[in-house]
Amino acid sequence: MSARHPYEFRSVLAGVETLPSGVSRPRHHHDEGYATIVLAGSVTEVSFAGRMYAEAGHVLLHGRFDCHTDRASGKQPLQILRLPWRHDRVEGQFYVTDPDALVRLAEIDPDRASAQLHEDLRVVAPRDRYWVDELAGTLRDGSSLQLQVWAESRGLRPDTVSYVFEREFGVYPKRFRLECRTRLAWHEIMHSTSSLTDVAFKVGFSDLAHLSRSIHALTGRSPSDWRSMQAMRQQAQGRSGARNSKKAACA
Repeated sequence: MSARHPYEFRSVLAGVETLPSGVSRPRHHHDEGYATIVLAGSVTEVSFAGRMYAEAGHVLLHGRFDCHTDRASGKQPLQILRLPWRHDRVEGQFYVTDPDALVRLAEIDPDRASAQLHEDLRVVAPRDRYWVDELAGTLRDGSSLQLQVWAESRGLRPDTVSYVFEREFGVYPKRFRLECRTRLAWHEIMHSTSSLTDVAFKVGFSDLAHLSRSIHALTGRSPSDWRSMQAMRQQAQGRSGARNSKKAACA
């Protein structure tokens, strides 16, 4: 019998949704990537990409297996457009100049609206970063730096660092780093030909067993399952491409 998956993935439906002012969602998980385009109001979100405050025109991008909290932070209701997002390496906060055009296109075809969003994305000017944001960035990059060393280098107490980080991100630094490291490993598994053992050591796991436990805990599947699924997908794409080439040659 397989181990019980510890997370309950929250599903996401494409389309426009209006949420009451002040609504708050504790840290939750998604197994699919998606984009949130803010149409009215504002929202504060804390994810693997960091702490972000978004208002009308801003875009929040989430790759697969993202974990975050969010809270409608303005006085007016929060209106958002959600779209599918399949660019796992592109996450964080951006903006678009014409969100209403995306709404109109999404009513016809959410996938086309997602493709248009990818073309329309603009980079948001960087905001002031506090030490908790710097720590999140360090952990997100897979650094093996000890928390005590990091804290002391900034004149902070390690217990204070852990407390503030958990308050802001909804999880302690050790867990945040493990989840980020696990996502990096998942990307390597899906987009490289490295052996699973090499992937484990590359991203900082002690051994393959540690990698396997962490991948299953975050995604609900083992590394070998993901590799098999990816191989089957590539084979299917190859057969599809061969058929299309044959049809073109016969035309």
